[in-house]
Amino acid sequence: MSGISNSVEQLTQAHLRNVQQLAVFYTGQNNIYAINIAKIKAFIITEEITITDTPTDSDMIAGIATIRGVPITLINLDRWLGQKPLDISDYKLIIFCEFNNHQIGFLVKDVINIVEKTTEELINNEEQNPKITYTTYVEVAGETKLCTVFNAEQLLVDIGWTDDGQVQLDKYVDRPVNNNKVILAAEDSKVAREILIAFFKKIEANYELFENGTGLVNRLKNIDPTKVGCVITDIEMPGTDGFQVAQYIKGTAELAHIPIIVNSSMTTTAVKGKMQSIGVDDFVGKTDIPNLYKSVLEYLGNR
Repeated sequence: MSGISNSVEQLTQAHLRNVQQLAVFYTGQNNIYAINIAKIKAFIITEEITITDTPTDSDMIAGIATIRGVPITLINLDRWLGQKPLDISDYKLIIFCEFNNHQIGFLVKDVINIVEKTTEELINNEEQNPKITYTTYVEVAGETKLCTVFNAEQLLVDIGWTDDGQVQLDKYVDRPVNNNKVILAAEDSKVAREILIAFFKKIEANYELFENGTGLVNRLKNIDPTKVGCVITDIEMPGTDGFQVAQYIKGTAELAHIPIIVNSSMTTTAVKGKMQSIGVDDFVGKTDIPNLYKSVLEYLGNR
């Protein structure tokens, strides 16, 4: 873990260079995986904390650890990936993360490096395997190795922390938006797209949904800006990512008035601060239907 800070929440300004920074690590079976560093709060040495067993319905949950004074659920990635797990003592590090406003820790054998990848270097594989967001290639000990970026949204579904949103839709969405303006949305996660579609139908919205930011930006170039009610965008996407989408809209005079709602699992303070510096209008955790509904009503409702 040489050269990698124990606190990474303020580490990256990668969005200014239109690249993603990935923390590359070994699983227990020495497979090479990665996670976007913007989701990471810290790297924790496993032997320096106490891990407590806890009753759970999921064998993917390895226990509870107190990190920074807060009890954090630990996930055994090996088990989730269908690989043979090691004893907890054999995992050198915990990657302490926050996404979708959940704080969570992942047991890993070791961190290899932090690398930068352009969105063009990330190959979207979710349609082939829902547990994989991207694959890419990294240098490890002088050799080029395949690296897999795992799908955090799918993991949260699999451990039961998020669902298809139907319960939240029934509980919190009680009226349509009553606005004919179109909502333009970009989301690369299949799970999250399905939730967004159900949400848009429930509020009876006029919407167009794209699988990445490139499609959304191209649409903005060919639509009357006065017809757009708001833009909802994920951040971590292939092609044009959410930072670039927001920069394009707020940096284009005829589009700058369009409200931008960021709908992302990357909910750390650092990421929110970056988006606020660009000028986005709201930031909602992915699958957070109550707050997404509240935000959409603010910009489209009662008009």
